[in-house]
Amino acid sequence: MQKLIALYALILSLIILPSCKDAQNPSKETAMEPQFGGNVTVGISSDVDVLNPLFSQDIISGTINDLIFGALNYSEFDLEKGELVYLPNLANSWEISPDNRSVKYHLNIALRWSDGYKFTADDVQFSYYLYTHPEVGSVRQDMTSYFISEGKTKVEIEKAVKVENDSTVVFNFNQSADDPLFVSGLPILPKHIFEKIKLKDLFVNDVNQNPVGIGPFKFQKWDKQQQIILVRNDSVNYIKIPYLEKLTFKILPDYNNRINQLKSGEIDLAQNLRPEDAQTIKKDFNKLNVEKISGRDYDYIGWNCIDHEQFVNSGNKKITPHKLFGDSKVRQALTYAINRKEMLEGFFGEFGNIAVTPISSIFKTKANTDLLPYEFNPNKAKQLLSESGWKDSNDDKIIDKNGIPFKFKLMIPAGKPQREYAATIIKINLLAVGIEVEIEVVEPSVFFENMFTKKYDAWIAGWTIPLDLDFEGFWSSDLEKNFFNVTSYQNKEVDEIFAKLKLTNDIEATRELLFRFQEILHRDQPTTFLYWVDNLVGYNVRLKNLQLNPLAFTNRAWEWFVVSEK
Repeated sequence: MQKLIALYALILSLIILPSCKDAQNPSKETAMEPQFGGNVTVGISSDVDVLNPLFSQDIISGTINDLIFGALNYSEFDLEKGELVYLPNLANSWEISPDNRSVKYHLNIALRWSDGYKFTADDVQFSYYLYTHPEVGSVRQDMTSYFISEGKTKVEIEKAVKVENDSTVVFNFNQSADDPLFVSGLPILPKHIFEKIKLKDLFVNDVNQNPVGIGPFKFQKWDKQQQIILVRNDSVNYIKIPYLEKLTFKILPDYNNRINQLKSGEIDLAQNLRPEDAQTIKKDFNKLNVEKISGRDYDYIGWNCIDHEQFVNSGNKKITPHKLFGDSKVRQALTYAINRKEMLEGFFGEFGNIAVTPISSIFKTKANTDLLPYEFNPNKAKQLLSESGWKDSNDDKIIDKNGIPFKFKLMIPAGKPQREYAATIIKINLLAVGIEVEIEVVEPSVFFENMFTKKYDAWIAGWTIPLDLDFEGFWSSDLEKNFFNVTSYQNKEVDEIFAKLKLTNDIEATRELLFRFQEILHRDQPTTFLYWVDNLVGYNVRLKNLQLNPLAFTNRAWEWFVVSEK
């Protein structure tokens, strides 16, 4: 879990990079003739947890797993339309029923697993058996809700994922799925490997360290805390045979070491560059390029909306408003009191935008752009606080209510200079409206564990938003089911919106529901949305045909190729 959250925490940027390319407007390097062969090394900040999509939680693990394990369809984010699009992968084609309650796939059964076994529809059914079986404990077990009916606890897999023959499989959902291709797009696992392992032993089995897959690359080697090596899947039946012969992920936890190795040519690519490094690279290193990926990562201040001590002490049953942050008018006041523009301009330059809701402008039809950011307005903040009963009753310059002074600790994870910068501004801004803030920096592992167990009153963290815009796990009121609702936000209308979203496949109805969802969050301010930040990616100019995408920096990695230096 700590790794999962660590990957949501963003490494952010510092100053302006005028000539940085934009992944929304990639360069036209594809005109160069691709060449087979060559090795590429990517520097990554941490080792993976497991090489098994049943259990992998962190983003880099998911990125590598997607190169080893194929799904029936391949998705990427269409920057023009602002939405996910789907292309054939392990399936040659599919048919979606008019009511979105089923999808039939026609598989490419000429494919072989990396150990030579034949790929069939049984692999698909068995994969979803594993994803949804409670004894497995997959992190993707939430898919179960698409297949079971009310009152049942176990998926009837033969009906839910019906095998018609070796090359045809049908997914049957218990209700209309808003995106049936997304639901049926999980990585497929080899039945002939996993059926030999007891379900309760899957998590600790060696198969998680030595995977057999059916993706564009094959697993070759994993040296823990050092490197993961993939090699080309050159099966003649695979439609995505990579140009590269070898793709290595080199684990370099130290940021400066990673950047130095990029500059020296020891690695070919690194992401999450700090802007000052990106500027230096553009200016002084003509063998390196820099591009950016925008619109998926934001930082926020979390306000715990409930009395977390009472909630935990009651066995997670008693929910009462937090003594400081339980009132939405108070949370509005806090956002008015904080100068987000100063944070953005002082730290990120042009590489960010003020966040208004959890949906960024890259989602062109889903982002409610009618909603404007709360302006920096300390007088408005004071007015709202006064209307909520918070006044300085003893002339100590700190407002109070019912004998409680408005004081709190603002927790931030160590190693995030952008959040320390933001916290300093927040402390100054809030003191100006009579609120005393103590900043406390905590080791990331401790920070995220405490955040998820609701031990903090207020904190700064970040999220990478899901491309399917399924926010139920983050904002729905049921705190037992929705682990990522770290602010414990409660709103019945939002719950109803999530329920309605599951029942509609109408584009306009979905848009209207998401617009209303954003209006409610904008009004209630369960968090103060701070800023969207860009992911700056640096790479060697010998590496060609990168097609960076909000989905992943490894988007279409099988189309990467390298050219020899002249």
